[in-house]
Amino acid sequence: MAKSREKLKARKLRRLGRSIKEIAETLKISIGSVSAWCKDIELTQNQIINLQKRRTDPFYGKKLDYFLRKKKEFEEKVFNLKQEGIREIKKLTKREIFLIGVALYWAEGFKKDHQVGFANIDVNMIKFFLYWLKVSFNISNTDLIFRLTANESYKEKIRDLEKFWSSELNVPLSQFSKPFFQKTLWKKRYERPNSYHGVLRVKVKKSVNLLRKIYGYIEGISLNLN
Repeated sequence: MAKSREKLKARKLRRLGRSIKEIAETLKISIGSVSAWCKDIELTQNQIINLQKRRTDPFYGKKLDYFLRKKKEFEEKVFNLKQEGIREIKKLTKREIFLIGVALYWAEGFKKDHQVGFANIDVNMIKFFLYWLKVSFNISNTDLIFRLTANESYKEKIRDLEKFWSSELNVPLSQFSKPFFQKTLWKKRYERPNSYHGVLRVKVKKSVNLLRKIYGYIEGISLNLN
């Protein structure tokens, strides 16, 4: 009797356009049994199309639920790992700030110049550079000269770009020297052109001696590799 009831339910679900696998999972029976019971049932063209869509479209029916669940799990994992990284950094000591700054200068700082200098498009990286100068060498923003480099297609917006940096770094526009424009034609279109703020160059006035010492800091770090 139990099998007869299951067979009737299976055939009813099949006539509604449910897949063999789905019916088997719903009734907790084997795929072979469902296939044998329903082999004479012909599906309509619309039912066949819907079943094909279920198999191939990740955003259809239960597949959408599965996709959204996995997406949420992935986002939670990324968030938790990021928070774990933040907790492990903790509050930086003065020496840690000093060493991070030296490594940052080693990577991005001006080497072929007579002044300490740094250039980047990343606001937070520029902010850290200024913080490093202040904490490690007691150099304030008034000791600095700022110059913006931008593509010539932003020539009409250069004042707005300078205002952006001025606001972010809390330095007056009077400390910005004449901007430099790149005359190269961009080969690709940026998805978010409004997020482009140019490259900011920062130089420390009368800093040739500090620059030479920074070379020594860099060499001191490299000696630890031996």
